[in-house]
Amino acid sequence: MPIGHVVFDLDGTLLDTEAAFLLALQETMDQFLGSSPSIAELHYTFGMPTDAALRVLGFKDIPAAHQVWERKCMEKLGQVCLFDGIPQLVEALLLRGYVLGIASSESRREYQMVFLPLGLGDCFGTVVLLEDTVEHKPHPDPLLYYMKTTGAKPDEVLFVGDSPGDMLCAQAAGVAGALACWGRYPAEVDTLFRLDRPGQLLDLLLELEAAERL
Repeated sequence: MPIGHVVFDLDGTLLDTEAAFLLALQETMDQFLGSSPSIAELHYTFGMPTDAALRVLGFKDIPAAHQVWERKCMEKLGQVCLFDGIPQLVEALLLRGYVLGIASSESRREYQMVFLPLGLGDCFGTVVLLEDTVEHKPHPDPLLYYMKTTGAKPDEVLFVGDSPGDMLCAQAAGVAGALACWGRYPAEVDTLFRLDRPGQLLDLLLELEAAERL
């Protein structure tokens, strides 16, 4: 069956949040732990659920650290933006009749604070967030939940994300994955489809449509 659903990760794929979120994490580590690694050394935590990242980094009082990290993120929301080309890509996909969704490890509160003010919320019909599943990426649960909610079959879904965990999630759920490499640190991971800029996603979908007709 042809691809009819395009599901996106948020951070590092639709949203350029890395600098703001990791700077906030650095400051939170300085406050609680007395020191912090470099941004590059913290990159592996980007895309993790916040509490999981804090736990991996050695915070003892996770709720208190989460509260401080969230406040520091709010102070830096002016640095958060959509990647260049994302609004045009979303518009083009909708015009061609694709159903758009989101599968992210962000909490609903973070989604409401960070993504919705940027004006694209109405473009995405089904949004799967931290609270919606027990397991999170790279586990397939977020995409399985999306398909259960929408009725989409695995061969109708393309998942676009920027991390190895995103591609593992797609593979485990039986859906096609496309690696978004337009962020600061494109992941080195084997995947069938790699995208250097958002506009290439539409080119890929048109190629897949043409192949389906053969």
